[in-house]
Amino acid sequence: MVENSVLGVEIKADYEGESSAAPVPSAEKWSHEAIVARSNARPERMQKLKVAANSGENPGFDFLQECWNDDPALQIVIKKLLAKFPQWGIAIADGVLINFKS
Repeated sequence: MVENSVLGVEIKADYEGESSAAPVPSAEKWSHEAIVARSNARPERMQKLKVAANSGENPGFDFLQECWNDDPALQIVIKKLLAKFPQWGIAIADGVLINFKS
């Protein structure tokens, strides 16, 4: 278990294999390979989200959306970030991220 003290979230991650931050096609989203790829990308993504939580700098809608769509474990972290920083102009509606500033 990895605990992010800034956002108060615990995430179990598998760190074996090669890292891949590429989005996973939905048809293959729950394959073993896709789960491993998400787990391997998670530490880098969590670090970027942690920096955003500490600095208040928006990591970018595209990055947030990629994490949201690709890794359900990061959705909790993103929800907390969006609640903390409403000035980013990003909200969640019906389980989808929406950018109000674009």
